[in-house]
Amino acid sequence: MEDTLAIIATMTQSADFHGAYEHAVPLAQQYPNAVAAQMAAAYACDRVGNEEQALIYYRKGWALGVPEEHRFQFLIGFSSTLRNVGCAHESLEWLQLARAEQPNNPALAAFTALALHTVGETELALATMLEAALKTGDGNGLAPYTRALTEYRDELVVAAGNSKQNQGVETDEPSTSA
Repeated sequence: MEDTLAIIATMTQSADFHGAYEHAVPLAQQYPNAVAAQMAAAYACDRVGNEEQALIYYRKGWALGVPEEHRFQFLIGFSSTLRNVGCAHESLEWLQLARAEQPNNPALAAFTALALHTVGETELALATMLEAALKTGDGNGLAPYTRALTEYRDELVVAAGNSKQNQGVETDEPSTSA
């Protein structure tokens, strides 16, 4: 199994997503109780656009127990796939678990914003995406505008009529260091 996982990783790194898929799905079927095989199949299915099939492997992987060092990436992938297949509310629930793992991760804010937009929370989605941008500022581009952008973000949250803490939007000014 480890050799096949290495082949899948190499194919993925070289953007041979179909090749990775052709190895990962049979591996997951051969090793139904191996979380690594289920995760590899979930990611491979996602990369070739078979998101409904990916959900099967995401759910199996989660049930088997995703290792802590892979949980955040797994939760982001799983929640993104859920949003893409029309389950945006469930996606937001999984993103809350990811928030517990890495609350200040800008990728989390970006994927949360996409899910919020999908469920029609446009103001909060924009505020959350703005939060992602503020968190990734390199100290040059956004630094002079951090205060203003933070105020705009907060105005959007108020306009959305939602609690900042409950929806994953920070209220403190973010650091502009990378």
